[in-house]
Amino acid sequence: MVPVSPNGGFKKQILRNFSTFLRNKKKRDDDEDSGVEVYCRENESKSEKRNQEKVPRLQVSSGFSWDVTLYNLKTSVAGEMKSSTDSEDEEGEEETKIKKAKKDQQETQTKMQVANPNQPPQSVHEFERLVISSPNNSANWIQYIDYHLQATDLEQARAVAERALQTIYFREEQEKLSVWVAMLNMENTFGTEETLQKVFERAIQYNDPLKAFLNLVDIYIKSEKFKEAEDLYKNMVKRFRTEKSVWWKYATFLLKQGQSEATHRLLQQALKCVPDKEHVDLISKFAQLEFRMGDTVRAKALFESTLSSYPKRTDIWSVYIDMMVKYGSKKEIREIFERVIHLSLAPKKIKFFFKRYLEYEKTQGNANTVQAVKEKALKYVESKGSVTTT
Repeated sequence: MVPVSPNGGFKKQILRNFSTFLRNKKKRDDDEDSGVEVYCRENESKSEKRNQEKVPRLQVSSGFSWDVTLYNLKTSVAGEMKSSTDSEDEEGEEETKIKKAKKDQQETQTKMQVANPNQPPQSVHEFERLVISSPNNSANWIQYIDYHLQATDLEQARAVAERALQTIYFREEQEKLSVWVAMLNMENTFGTEETLQKVFERAIQYNDPLKAFLNLVDIYIKSEKFKEAEDLYKNMVKRFRTEKSVWWKYATFLLKQGQSEATHRLLQQALKCVPDKEHVDLISKFAQLEFRMGDTVRAKALFESTLSSYPKRTDIWSVYIDMMVKYGSKKEIREIFERVIHLSLAPKKIKFFFKRYLEYEKTQGNANTVQAVKEKALKYVESKGSVTTT
């Protein structure tokens, strides 16, 4: 119990006790606040750790700067945007360069084709442009066919050939025939005998049959199918028996195959089929073949027998001289010239043979032989002049 002081000490004592009470209370409040703060901070620390584990951290390419300002931040963002834009620009420029290179290449090829029109096209697009620009040119179509054959695309080559036949104007018969011949060659080389015969039958139907036969037999010979060629010739001399060209072409084939006896028999057969007016020319053709590939003795015999029957055929005399100049002796050639200049022919024709005789002596003779021919020519002119005067 607090003692009471009669002199006012009681009031002072109360004030001291109240001040002590306030100090103690403040101290207790401070202690309690400190505990709560520590507890709260620990809870916040644990919460932050959990959040850090859950949320991925931002990856920064460079170290964090504590002195970043708004200006610096704007500059950095602008730099990144510029870098991205530059990257996109570089990709766009690369694409532009590739496109420009392709365009330049195409322009260069076009210029080269214009500068060198003989250069064949190198692609389907170029061939299409070529045949569209010149649809009636068979050579372009044949190149297009060959392009596919080189690529071993037989079906596409056939399709192009059919297109050519449908596209070329019907009056361009020779151009169409060239395509038919190309088709025959194609089937002979890459097709079968059956496909070849089918094309051949169509070619006979749409073209001159004789031309179709002659082209196919040439194809057989060039591909060394000699049996097929001979069989076709036998068919031709039956189908075109009045055509002398078929007979002497067949004779040429036989002589090249070394069948001289068969050639002799063929001439006798031909003379029975060919019209009489064609006999002299046919015999002359056979005689020339004998000079070139057969027996020269038989060749001379054919010419001599023909000229004995037709002595005024100066065209046969001229051919005979030509053959003898190539394959005969000088003595034989001079004998023929002497015979022909003494024939009863028109002066104009005799003058022609004198001129040939003189040219031959200038190249193959000497001054004496040349002078001898000149004297003979002068004597002939004088004899004709005296006859005219008389």
